[in-house]
Formats: sequence, C-alpha cells, structure tokens
Amino acid sequence: MGWEGQLLKMFKGLLLAMSLGSTFVVHAADNATPIKIRIAYPSGMNGQIPVVMERAGLAKKNGLDAEFVFFQYGPPMMEALASGHVDAVVTSLMPVTTFLSRQPDAATVVASLGSSSYSLMVGKDNAAKSVDELKGKRIAVSFNSDSHLDLLRLLKERGIDPKKDVTLLNVQPNELVLTLNEGYADAIVIRQPQVLKMQEQFGARIIHTWPFEFVSIMRTAYVEQNPDAVRRYREALRDSVFYIATHKEEASVWFGEKLRIDPEVVRRVSADDPNYRTVKTLKDVSIELSPTVRRRLRDWFEASFEHGMVKARIDADGDKIFAN
Repeated sequence: MGWEGQLLKMFKGLLLAMSLGSTFVVHAADNATPIKIRIAYPSGMNGQIPVVMERAGLAKKNGLDAEFVFFQYGPPMMEALASGHVDAVVTSLMPVTTFLSRQPDAATVVASLGSSSYSLMVGKDNAAKSVDELKGKRIAVSFNSDSHLDLLRLLKERGIDPKKDVTLLNVQPNELVLTLNEGYADAIVIRQPQVLKMQEQFGARIIHTWPFEFVSIMRTAYVEQNPDAVRRYREALRDSVFYIATHKEEASVWFGEKLRIDPEVVRRVSADDPNYRTVKTLKDVSIELSPTVRRRLRDWFEASFEHGMVKARIDADGDKIFAN
C-alpha cells in the first residue's frame, strides 16, 4: 500500500474514532442529566424494593433524581398517582386493576417484581383443614384487595357461594389479627409478615396460601414527557432486587427500620419471593413483562371484572398498557 493509501486509511480511522467519541459524549451527557421522578410505595413487603433503592443510592446510580413517598395503604397511593403527585408506584395487581379500569390510558405497567404471600388462616382451636370446612362460617378479608379476589376465586372453584354459604366480613388490614383473636370471625385472609406473627404468637394455622404478586406502573403522561425514564427506572428496580438478594441482612435492617419490625422477620418472610432464593448475579434478575406475566395479568383483569371487583373490563389485548 502506498503512502496515499496509508494516509487515507489513517484518515478513515480518525473519522471513526471521532464518531465513536462523539456518541459516547452524547450518551454520557444524557446519563449525567438526572431525570426527576417521584416513586411511591406501600407498607407491604414490596416496599422493600424502593427502600433499598433509596438507601443504596441505586436511583442516583441510574440517572434518576428520585423522591420516595411512603403510604400505609394502597388507595391513597393510587389517588396520588391519578392526581399527578407521584410518577411511579410499586404495588400489587388489584390497585393496578382498579386504577386502569377507571383510567384506561393513564398508566403503563413497566415491571414485574416478584411476590410475597397471603394466607387463609384459622385460630389454633379451629379444626378446619380446608376452605370447604368453612361453610356457614365468617371469613374476614379486606374488600377490594388482592386477597379478596383470590378468596372469591377459591370459593368459586370449590363450589361455595360467597353470598349464601359463607359470611364475608370487610375488615381493614390492621384489624384482621384482632378480628380472629377476639372471635369476631372464624377465619381471616391476611398477608405477610402478619401471617408469621399469627403462627408464632397465637398458634393460628394456614389452610390456604396464595402468591402476593408485585408490579410497578408509571403515569403515561410522565413517560411521554420523559421517554428515557422507563429504562433508567427499570435498571434501578433490577439493581434493587439484586441488592436485596445479595445483601439480605443489610436490606432487612433498612426495611425493618421503616416498618418497625425485626429484621429477622423481614428475612424470613422475604424467602417467599423466588428472587430472594435464586438470584446470585444481576443476570438472574428478571423484571420483564414476559408473555407469561402478561397472560397472568390479563387473567387477573378478567377475573376482577367477572367477580364485580371493577365495573369496567380492561382492554389489555393490544398490549397498550404494557411498556415495551
């Protein structure tokens, strides 16, 4: 190759290097500009994810200027999302279903975040071993919650009429323990970590358990205004799940402080989540809205309508409510 050819080759290489360098600078500048986001979460076990995201600095690491907002219960949290006071929430299936049935285009499901559990429980002196033995009895559950729908689905599956064969009592989550212990109900449906408390402190028994599945949604208007926010938020969620799985003691202490419960209880209850048991590397963390996850959400939406939990059927066939 003559000197002209060598010079041309060097010139092309220089142009390529300049192009790559400018691309890197643009991406670095984008990531260096934090996106403001307000993240809400409730008092359930799913709250461990945003608590760790905040304490470990994982939102900032992924280019988010995050404000974290804690709610005792789901309904006020979803009202804050509807009014635009928060941009993203970590929650469960029923609050999402209720929200989307009322405002179909106002939120987008962006991540699947594992699960905890809730259980149908009876007192230590109750001999019932299955829901079939609760006919004619009183079952306390928090109406319009995930556990309420799962209970209705179980009763239908067993051929038990919830209006004739049992009496369902609408009891707030923080009153369920008292309701069973004082004999106001024969059984309750209650979530972790209260299930563990009922077993160890009062000798209550589990006769059925369901997974309590977690997801995160974002305001559609916020996503449209901040198109890169979904990617950054997902990365922060993935990092948080990984951190919880690989720093169990530290994560449990942080969350225990928030809920004012023993960190050991947090660690024991967290074992319900498959991520907590199986994640060893960041690649093990799956928060994607896989076809299986989407199918499960569609089934939940349809069951919510069929059982009268929501008044309007959610159209999820076109995947408009799922982020890509």
